[in-house]
Amino acid sequence: MAAMTPARKRIAIAIVVLGGALIAERVVELSTADEPVVEAAAPKRVRSTAAAAPGQGGATALRVDRLEDRQHALEAAHESATLFGTTSWAPVVPEAPPPPPPRPVAPPFPYAYMGKLLEDGVLTAFFTQGNRVIPVKAGDTVDAVFRVDQMTNQNMKLTYLPLNETQELVLGNTP
Repeated sequence: MAAMTPARKRIAIAIVVLGGALIAERVVELSTADEPVVEAAAPKRVRSTAAAAPGQGGATALRVDRLEDRQHALEAAHESATLFGTTSWAPVVPEAPPPPPPRPVAPPFPYAYMGKLLEDGVLTAFFTQGNRVIPVKAGDTVDAVFRVDQMTNQNMKLTYLPLNETQELVLGNTP
């Protein structure tokens, strides 16, 4: 192997010194990382001696918009960048679906019991709602919502029609 000439030795030493200086500069720059490492350059102003033709002024604005968008993207990437990314080895658990809504239930019978009447073997119960008096017999439908299925001296069986749900209402023990 041939010996290095003095000129080649000087070039090699210069390369090593220059490389070391660049590495040291980068280390210092990264240690003071309060500012973004990459900064967008300010847009150059276009000098023109002639007046711009109509419709050409938007091209410069478009380039500035691109630079601003790039600047925002670089800032966002710098804020979220970490030296080493985190990796979770925990299994991904799928999110449980929300529980179904509760099943609707029939409201209580909204009428106040007033009394009953047995006439010619037909039992009629009387209910009130405000100033309104409602006579009810077996088989009647009250306000198109409640159907009277069966009526005795002691109780009355109803069906709430929108949900087809049955209820029992106690009328009392008097004959």
